[in-house]
Amino acid sequence: MYKNLKKRQIKSIAQSVHRKVFNNFTYVTDIEQYGVLEKWVMPDEVYNGSQKITGDCDDFSLACRKLMREAGVRTRLVYCLDETGEGHLVLEASGYILDNRQTKLMTNKSLMKKGYQFLAISGYESGDKWFKLA
Repeated sequence: MYKNLKKRQIKSIAQSVHRKVFNNFTYVTDIEQYGVLEKWVMPDEVYNGSQKITGDCDDFSLACRKLMREAGVRTRLVYCLDETGEGHLVLEASGYILDNRQTKLMTNKSLMKKGYQFLAISGYESGDKWFKLA
């Protein structure tokens, strides 16, 4: 499933995926959309990034993860605090971060300079254990 990709290839794929999902994404809280504080919704099997999606940071991250995995890129979900101190979920691939709060692909280092604090990271596969970072 995963390909042996060079860092520049991963960056190129991640930039493309971020741009595609970001351009078709509308932020709406889970309270507004589902009436609950937190709900993770997996993208449909047919989701290819060109369909409009509505949701919050986890919906964005899961949509990006689906496309990245289909491209053969290993990814992990990362729970963090954003620059305002709010809980936030992003997707990580080889140090690159796909984040619905950013208009373009970022590095983990550039987001840390903005004030992000990375707290926990998932494994690579569904059901893998999460690991504390801080």
